[in-house]
Amino acid sequence: MATIAQWDINNQCNLNCKHCRVSEKNDYHQLSLKEAKELLSQLWYNGTTMLNLSGGEPLLRKDFFDILEYAKKFEDIVITTNGTLIDKKCCEKLSRFSNIKLSISLDGMEKTHDEFRRKKGTFNKIINTLPLLNEYKIPYAIKYTLSRDTINDVLEVIRLIASKGAKEFNVRRVLVFGNADKEMLISNEEYKKIISDIISECSKLGINFRTGDPLLIPLFPEIFGIDLVNDDINRIYAGCQAGDDIIYIDYLGNVGACSYIPQYADNIRDKSLDEILNNEFFVSLKNYKDKLKGKCEKCKYKMICGGCRASAMALKKSLFEEDPLCLVD
Repeated sequence: MATIAQWDINNQCNLNCKHCRVSEKNDYHQLSLKEAKELLSQLWYNGTTMLNLSGGEPLLRKDFFDILEYAKKFEDIVITTNGTLIDKKCCEKLSRFSNIKLSISLDGMEKTHDEFRRKKGTFNKIINTLPLLNEYKIPYAIKYTLSRDTINDVLEVIRLIASKGAKEFNVRRVLVFGNADKEMLISNEEYKKIISDIISECSKLGINFRTGDPLLIPLFPEIFGIDLVNDDINRIYAGCQAGDDIIYIDYLGNVGACSYIPQYADNIRDKSLDEILNNEFFVSLKNYKDKLKGKCEKCKYKMICGGCRASAMALKKSLFEEDPLCLVD
């Protein structure tokens, strides 16, 4: 049973970002609305409570609001968007759904963001949209990718979005997948330093800091509600949840563990979700910490971190190898 499911409802996009994990766009073999509803029903009956609807750019899908309407029973829906298609009419529709939150990608000030997204005007479009979201009381988080291109702008961006009323900032180092390559990575020392600065800036401005990077847990445990001194960290199961608490469905219906892991158990068009989740691929991932190799196998923080399985796959070609981007000295 997975409580969180990320589903790429399409792979169409109006941008072509430097780091995008979707290398091929504008293929129309996405799940039909009927298939989409069947998938949502199966997710619901398998215990999924939170959905992340992404793409592509999900707002480009013509029946997007039909999907939202059918998914009303889910507790939380995060819509991952580049933010360029949100206008007053869109906000009016979005405001009818009490279970949604937007995750809006912003990766620098104007010059940096527009170059990173490879389209002029995207930065201003997002910044001008934030007051509209506030007006319609639509919750949102700003999602920032830390890379060689974007690291220098991040603190200025935090100050800007705070002035616009943003309440949540979600950040992660770029993953080497899709369009992104190793040259975009920042060093471990740069990463640790900037994360510390980001946490401090967010705290000062009253913004909730969020991250999905398990490698940060041993260094900043308080952000994750973990006390390394008083908690028995061998009894806490945290860190990478790919294939365990989280599953991923691509726009074609292939079911895998994470949107950054190019490996699938089966396709929802061919088998039921029940059957797929009992596939050996998922069975092995549920106990992946018992199979870890290298530095991850011996690490005292294994149970609360476990490394990022997508990084291990991208850089070591194995789901169970050590994460070469480990931040623990």
